[in-house]
Amino acid sequence: MTGWQLAMKNLWRRPARTLLTAIAVAIGIAAVVSLTAISWGFEASWQHANDARGTDLIVTRASSENTMPAPFAAAALQAQLAAMPHVSQVAGLLSEMLSVDDAPPLFVFGWERNSFLWDHLHLLKGRWPIDDSEHGVLLGELAAELTGKHIGDSMHIESDDYQVIGIYQSSALVENGALLMTLKQAQRLNEMPGKVNVLNIKLDDPVTQIKLADIRAKVRATMPGYVALTSGQLVQQNAVVRISKAMSGATILIAGLVGALGVFNTMLMSISERTREIGVLLAVGWHRRRVIRLVLTESIIVTALGGLLGVLLGVFGVFLLEHVELLRGKIDGVITLPLVLAALGLAVLLGALGGLYPALRASRLSPTVALRYE
Repeated sequence: MTGWQLAMKNLWRRPARTLLTAIAVAIGIAAVVSLTAISWGFEASWQHANDARGTDLIVTRASSENTMPAPFAAAALQAQLAAMPHVSQVAGLLSEMLSVDDAPPLFVFGWERNSFLWDHLHLLKGRWPIDDSEHGVLLGELAAELTGKHIGDSMHIESDDYQVIGIYQSSALVENGALLMTLKQAQRLNEMPGKVNVLNIKLDDPVTQIKLADIRAKVRATMPGYVALTSGQLVQQNAVVRISKAMSGATILIAGLVGALGVFNTMLMSISERTREIGVLLAVGWHRRRVIRLVLTESIIVTALGGLLGVLLGVFGVFLLEHVELLRGKIDGVITLPLVLAALGLAVLLGALGGLYPALRASRLSPTVALRYE
């Protein structure tokens, strides 16, 4: 009988304990997978939304770390930016999460009419706004599904009523689950005349690192309190993204500690119950290194099983979170092969760490003492 077969036999002799240990590891791995996937997905969704709009640089308050940066008066800054070399267009954006009829709160975007921000959208039904005074709103296809609204229907947003004039499709999930109106209407709705969250800059072609660096330097020099960032930089400094990453890291630490202790306890109990058996193996010529390999193999098998189960639970957990009514259209979990492999690697590492001391202890048993153990 090979060491692998013997390890499987030993684990099968205590199925309840083996299964409970694997489940404990699985819960920790599932938490790691789901939180990490949601954290990565939140970051990727917002960055993809900015990139899809064709935005090269984003100007906002230097100290703002909110999901959507704090609003500021835009007219003077927009004129300064538009006059800079290599700047093709500057478009303001205002966004808030607002109550919409009986649906969960949704993002309501206000974009400058006829700006480049609208170019990437695909109109499925209806039409675009005619002018800034029109009391109309467009729905992303997911927002239309969530609210059950159609062209011509009335929507109550905060304290105002708007008519649905169009339904659009975007490659960015956060836009598909949002409502869209002209910037002027969004400013009126939020009682923020002349204010935006960010100013989106589109440079003339070709866009080079030299042009980006030049605009960023000019903003720092001429606009105190403001900063020009790429979409990736803006998302990375976002407080929600940073908190979600910190939570993911803390979960990995806690899951690792709990998992390793669980495996440690299980293997230590197993060694204690099999003292006489291990003494027999040593007495018939087993080398101490072989005993260590046997115990480590058992612990790694248990945690690898838990890791596989945990990855499946984590994927299912992400799917559930994505379809919770309050979160639908706002998060999009990112599950990649590196994440899956890292989770399985963590599970195997827990098995090695948790089983190391019991393995060493088993290898140091004296055959004569072990054979007398009852």
